Amino acid sequence: MNILSIQSHVVYGHVGHQASTFPLQRLGHEVWSLPTVLYSNHLAHPSFTGRKLDAGFIDELLEGLRKLDLLGRLDAVLTGYLGDAPIVPMAIAALEAARAVKPEVVFACDPVMGDDGALYVSPALAEAIGRELVPRADILFPNIFELQHLTGVTVTGLKDVRPAMEALRKQTRNALVIATGIPDEAQNDVITALALDDSGLWQAKAKRHPMGASGNGDCFAALFLGRYLGHRDLPVALGNAVEGMSKIAALTAATNADELKIVESQEVWSKVDPNAMAKRIG
Repeated sequence: MNILSIQSHVVYGHVGHQASTFPLQRLGHEVWSLPTVLYSNHLAHPSFTGRKLDAGFIDELLEGLRKLDLLGRLDAVLTGYLGDAPIVPMAIAALEAARAVKPEVVFACDPVMGDDGALYVSPALAEAIGRELVPRADILFPNIFELQHLTGVTVTGLKDVRPAMEALRKQTRNALVIATGIPDEAQNDVITALALDDSGLWQAKAKRHPMGASGNGDCFAALFLGRYLGHRDLPVALGNAVEGMSKIAALTAATNADELKIVESQEVWSKVDPNAMAKRIG
């Protein structure tokens, strides 16, 4: 399937497109990568160079796709870190052009705006994501901070998650909401993701491997979307995305790497694990 991915680009490391494009390709999809920022490396390193790309330049790139009537070939649009608020209407225009030809085009939105209790994008961009992108989404990937910011519902652990996810779904066209980074009070040695759709609440768990590399959310969204687009099997896609992240983290931690070992671990995360199935819990 053809996926237009609109997010950040780094020369070195694995965040943004460098954390999502290869997983999507390895799972069999064609990815059209549209950068919103171009940095030497991600900002968790001691220094970086580069810049946010001008909105006019990004629109120029999209116009090139329009001139070739390529947007009508899309099966999905994925958005991640957008950089600045003016990029939001451009992403929407691309999505609407694609849906004009194929109404079933999937919009997967990772509402990248903050973590650890604070925004790391401008308030204008955070507002535009909540006001313009969230209502159009078919799939949302908020972390715990973004879930709280978008809904105003406090989330301290698994017991609080469903009300917040339900509140977020009400802002959408019945989107599939997948919450990540939710602490499990009973099991601090596992990573957990929850998914809520019309069929109920689903949970997937895998072993936690503590490590300091960035890009986990970008990679997870790609691992999930890459599987889900093919068969729309939520338990398989969610379970394998969580297990896949665990396997990537295991090698990253074992080698004490400063970036995710996505390429080196591809032989294990690219295979479907029949035992990695999410379970319905509500």
